[in-house]
Amino acid sequence: GVSPAVSPTVPPRHMDSVLDILDALESPARGGSPGAAAALVRRLGVCSTPGCRAVLGGPLGTPERPPALTPGQWQLLTELLHHDPATPELGAVLAPDGSTVALGPLLAGIEAGLRSGGFGRPLPTLDPPADPLWAVTITEALGTSFLLAQGSDHNATALGPGGCWDDVENPQNYTLRGPPSPVPDPVAIGAMDGAVLGARLARGPLPVAELLRGYYGTGNGSEVGRPPSSYRRRNFGALAGQGRLEKEVAAVLELLRTLSPTSELLRDVGTQEVAAVAHRAAREFSERYV
Repeated sequence: GVSPAVSPTVPPRHMDSVLDILDALESPARGGSPGAAAALVRRLGVCSTPGCRAVLGGPLGTPERPPALTPGQWQLLTELLHHDPATPELGAVLAPDGSTVALGPLLAGIEAGLRSGGFGRPLPTLDPPADPLWAVTITEALGTSFLLAQGSDHNATALGPGGCWDDVENPQNYTLRGPPSPVPDPVAIGAMDGAVLGARLARGPLPVAELLRGYYGTGNGSEVGRPPSSYRRRNFGALAGQGRLEKEVAAVLELLRTLSPTSELLRDVGTQEVAAVAHRAAREFSERYV
């Protein structure tokens, strides 16, 4: 007789589970290599938006489960990177600092950082010029969100909401506290982390699992002091200062004007209006998150 299909044991949605997956992919002992995680993540479709795909490229067909990963780990990774704008909570994990982080913008920022630091294929030169690291982490999502909110009725929200986990020890389900904007809290947090870590990798490559473990700390609470991730607002604020975020939101909106299908969204939006949207987006994002 045929044995019934056993559903794999899916690890909890915790950053430690993601680190275990990256360790397995990058460990030479298990047939992994330093760029394996970034390459696999891109093949799984870390980019679901026109701007991100213009920077990092689109998915390259459906990959098979690498032998280094258990079926449960593979299921978790594919769920975390499966983009459905209606259910952004499926892409989030709980970090040791207590924050909830969307994996997509975090890993997109890491790949952009690695590639701008000379590891892997070089990044394309964007025309009109927008910073690739900012585009794949925060500015495309932020600019699009504020553009859409302004075009709809006035109670459309452009940021948030937050949410809560079913169980902090064994996080499996994250529920948002309302209908999601294009930038719910976990996406904002994952984007800030992706920008901070991508900027670090642009200065020289490091193994991704090692970088993330140092940044988030580990979940057992034995380490002394706060992990660097708990200072993300300050560190992102330093990158985004002097109007940098506003400038990059405006730049990515001009880039989206040249891409399909977003060109349609920007068809009747003039340059001054783009500047106004960028100003408002940067101000409200900074007030809420930075």
